[in-house]
Amino acid sequence: MSIELTVQEKRDYCVCSVLQAVFRKHGLEISQEEIAGNLTHGEERGFKIDDKRIREFFLRNGFIYTPFGEDETPFNEPDGLLKEMQKHDGIIGIENHVYLLETFQDPRVMLIDPKDGQEVEKNYYQLLREMKNGGFFGLIINLYGGKDANIITKSSGVQ
Repeated sequence: MSIELTVQEKRDYCVCSVLQAVFRKHGLEISQEEIAGNLTHGEERGFKIDDKRIREFFLRNGFIYTPFGEDETPFNEPDGLLKEMQKHDGIIGIENHVYLLETFQDPRVMLIDPKDGQEVEKNYYQLLREMKNGGFFGLIINLYGGKDANIITKSSGVQ
């Protein structure tokens, strides 16, 4: 399935834009404004990506969402998580901005920037260095998508 991303409609809507693209990929049309209304605002700007509200919002829409800090990946292997994110869906945070994962072919990581909808190519090792200053991985699994892959969560590892 191709990714159809609408650029962020407001300056602090990068999370809303990438989540809208994930939902749209699976046949759900949810506006960025509606997504924003279901998330918790960050302390300075943007939205929190690791709280109860975002996880409940995903679950209500048929998804499991598991965020991982850049140094909290299963088995301390970010490349394995990126492969799992590519099988399903994934978002990547670098500092105060969130990107949509398009593809991962080690060492090439292709992201989509919701600011302008453009592809951004990163080297895997460059990406990890950039994430050291406040990055995260977000694994998004469609519960009804028929994909036959393992479900990874922070507390359980691979199920």
